[in-house]
Amino acid sequence: MADPRPANDSAPVRPSLFDRALGAARPASRPPVPVDPPPKPADRPRPNRAGLILALAIVATPLLTLAGATLMTAHVRRETRALTERSAPAVAARAERDRGRAALATAWNAPTLGATVEAIARALPKDAALLRVERNTGPLTIDVAAPDPDRALSALRRDPALGGLRAVAQSRADGDGRMRITLEQPR
Repeated sequence: MADPRPANDSAPVRPSLFDRALGAARPASRPPVPVDPPPKPADRPRPNRAGLILALAIVATPLLTLAGATLMTAHVRRETRALTERSAPAVAARAERDRGRAALATAWNAPTLGATVEAIARALPKDAALLRVERNTGPLTIDVAAPDPDRALSALRRDPALGGLRAVAQSRADGDGRMRITLEQPR
């Protein structure tokens, strides 16, 4: 049988890896692990209060921020509603004043009704007749009677001052073969 000693006699003799694994697997060879009894209630460690306070502060900060933002938003909305209600009469008066100024500017800058009637009379064909001309704060309204409505419209549109006229209605005149045309020129 072979000697388990290596060729070097000075080396210590150790058990093989297999022997060590078997020794570790045997229950009797392990020393028993002492089990500590559970700590008594008085011996239990107390929670760290500083850590608890820090955790609560971390959780509470976003909640407090949200609550503050909600309260501020509600306050601003109430103020906005109150300001809107208080300023409504002034806003309405200003809008009415602006509409009045726009109507006056339009009337001031528009040609006079006499100049408009002269322009219409010059532009209409010889067989057409001017029935009515009306200018209020709204559009210029003209009623013309003509045997050929298309020819009357094209004649009126050739004049630059009357170029924006649009036919809004046509009907038969009083049996004389003419058509009654209502024209409007928006402002």
